[in-house]
Amino acid sequence: MSSFRHTPSIGAVRADPQVLAWWRVLRALAVLNVGLWLSALLFGSVGGGHGRLQLALSGVYVLVCAYRSLLPRVDLERLVVVDSPLSSVFLGRTAATLAEVCFALQLGLLVHQLAAHAGLPAVQRVAWTVPMFMVIAQGFCWHSVLTLNHITQAVESLLWAAGFAWMATLLGVIAASSGGWVHALAIFGITGSLCFVAYVLTVDVPMYWRRYWHGRAVGQVYLRLDEGARDAWHRRVQAGNWAAWKADALWLTPYFSVGVWASIAMAFVPAP
Repeated sequence: MSSFRHTPSIGAVRADPQVLAWWRVLRALAVLNVGLWLSALLFGSVGGGHGRLQLALSGVYVLVCAYRSLLPRVDLERLVVVDSPLSSVFLGRTAATLAEVCFALQLGLLVHQLAAHAGLPAVQRVAWTVPMFMVIAQGFCWHSVLTLNHITQAVESLLWAAGFAWMATLLGVIAASSGGWVHALAIFGITGSLCFVAYVLTVDVPMYWRRYWHGRAVGQVYLRLDEGARDAWHRRVQAGNWAAWKADALWLTPYFSVGVWASIAMAFVPAP
């Protein structure tokens, strides 16, 4: 998949113009996002234990997203732009797991903070159920990456959607019991959460479902977990065809942009 005639190249990478343009955008986002996080650290009005914790969790997410932007990959298909040991699917998935757990903790902390401002101790106590959906989702994600079975990748996406739906519910309680900036931020969070849920249900889950049935149709061989671990560590398919990337670019691009900006912004929520 990596051999193309009369295609531009960057270093050892040979790819369609669309892939190269998309990769440039991702690299620019990586630089921008690291700069934004450093600006928040050095010049932002981040104060209190909550803000410092949010910023630390965000730092992990920003750094991992920068790494994944420089070396894009698609896990189950083992697709990479750059054929390098640093593009290892196993290595990238490990980093992504750490980053996504940090982001999930940020969401739980955000709900906890807003509930404290709204004077809702019951919501504060259950705020930590929000990241549990995303943490459990990591197990299904790893199962899909190691076995090559897209059905558990669909389950992972559904768990993320369930987590955001539950967060929207808690934010609805907060919005109904608060005013001012807390109410406005809760409404904004509800809107963003429901948009994410709608996206997952209409784009991500159907995509993984189609890939699952396509695999069944062509006789996809699923791997044992130990076989999958070795395969994920070593096998890389350098792909320069835009057709191989365009479906996943639809979620990777907002993941490395809007997701990162939301992560950084959560550090600026005032401490209760």
